[in-house]
Amino acid sequence: MQQTLVWKPLTTPGVESLRLSMDEQGIHASSHLIQNRNGQSIAATYVLDSDPRWRFRHLWLKVENHGQRSLRLDRDVRGRWFLDGQHRRDLDDCQLVMLSATPFTHTPALQRCALEIGQSEQLRVAYVDLPSLRVDARQLRYQCLRQHQQHTLYRCKAEGRKPIELTVDRQSLLVEAQGLYQRMSARTLSLNTWV
Repeated sequence: MQQTLVWKPLTTPGVESLRLSMDEQGIHASSHLIQNRNGQSIAATYVLDSDPRWRFRHLWLKVENHGQRSLRLDRDVRGRWFLDGQHRRDLDDCQLVMLSATPFTHTPALQRCALEIGQSEQLRVAYVDLPSLRVDARQLRYQCLRQHQQHTLYRCKAEGRKPIELTVDRQSLLVEAQGLYQRMSARTLSLNTWV
């Protein structure tokens, strides 16, 4: 299955366009985003790969902001994290990656947690800040507040930040992050199977 999704930030000019594909080999996301963060214009491209169970495997990120910079973050099958080929022991207890300027990276976390109403789970993530490209280990806690037929509402509490509410669809793809992001469109792409 392939999808294209578009989000816009609610408090600053910008847009993100993401292409998501899922098959028996895993989950592959590639995205382009443009944002104005703290008065700085940022253009970024990233590719994020997970296994079929949404376990993080690889991130490649390129940022254009007063020059071009990039990073590569990998997690091997033993749970070791590597930043640009160098082992980052401080990240080894992290389960997922979180990017500061995109709503998409909540999806792997919510897919992995599979929470029912009232349940919560704390995760340790490798947090990548844009535009600095600084990578730190941080705590996140998700709590499932309500489930409806088409949407689920979660509370997300990130270390050092106030909680936000996330509305997601049945695939845990963000519809709205309270006061931060709103999804503008989502399309499922299908192959023409005419013979």
